[in-house]
Amino acid sequence: MFDIGFWELFLIFMLLLFVVGPEKLPIVAGFLGKWFGKLQRYFFELKDSIQQETSDTTGEINKIVNDQKSQIEDLQEKIKKANKED
Repeated sequence: MFDIGFWELFLIFMLLLFVVGPEKLPIVAGFLGKWFGKLQRYFFELKDSIQQETSDTTGEINKIVNDQKSQIEDLQEKIKKANKED
């Protein structure tokens, strides 16, 4: 989700250690982990619902495009037959 490397995580950990202190760091880490998990689940659910809504529309669009392609092919065949008759 985020592009955070080892050194960025290490720096965040060190800042939290200095700001919060070693006694409260596990409590804060648990709280942040719980909220990050909730936020991540929310975004996954949002992404899934958007994909479900757009999949129906995408299917309809593909059907229309395929119908148009078949009609174009039919017209091309009729044009070829008309040119051969001339």
